Amino acid sequence: MGVTTSRQSLYERIERICVDYRSRDGWVAYSRAGLTRAGARLYCQQHGVFTRHSRRVWAYVVGQCPEVEVRRFIVRENLFDEEGSEEVSHYQMMVRMGQALGLTAQEMDDAQPLPSLRAAMLIWETLTKDRHWLIGAAVKGAVEMKGAAGEEGPRWMERLGLSRSDCDFWMLHHEVDRVHGPGAIQLVLKYLPQYPEISERALLRAVEDSQFALSLFRDGVGAAAAALDAKG
Repeated sequence: MGVTTSRQSLYERIERICVDYRSRDGWVAYSRAGLTRAGARLYCQQHGVFTRHSRRVWAYVVGQCPEVEVRRFIVRENLFDEEGSEEVSHYQMMVRMGQALGLTAQEMDDAQPLPSLRAAMLIWETLTKDRHWLIGAAVKGAVEMKGAAGEEGPRWMERLGLSRSDCDFWMLHHEVDRVHGPGAIQLVLKYLPQYPEISERALLRAVEDSQFALSLFRDGVGAAAAALDAKG
């Protein structure tokens, strides 16, 4: 099997893990069945916490990575464009979407993570701060693959009465995830042969751990939103 064929095969195995976990996404199930403004507000606050934490763990990967090409990609795609630039900052877009739903910027800034998100963040910190950069990059790249942002934007506009500009977060997220996640994974697979100490098995296990963490986060928000709605 040639290098290119082997790389494509491993990419497809990573993709299958992501698809499997995303097919059981608790937040998507809640959103499809009965999205409310209260649930959407909770999601905005929790995703706001998540996206700020995500920048920190990406920085752990950059700090350990000696490969200029990889560092440049992460800094450009996952650090500067998502936080350094005010116009496309994912967190600021999330704040604006929260404000359209009745939250204040302070309520977004002061949001506290649910226990499920706290557990997920500990997993991501361990997989990026204390592991080889290849593991960390695969872990974070997989988080940004096969998401449902493309269906969330139209649904939030239709069911919650938000405008297209209110949902800029969802619209941008749908587009950039096509680059951020797959791009990071492709770079991991490109450099993997240069680091024989990292096995394919270890890489796949880390991707699965990361998808499990993502499920903790999103299932937790879906369950909490449903409980909030039930209370009225």
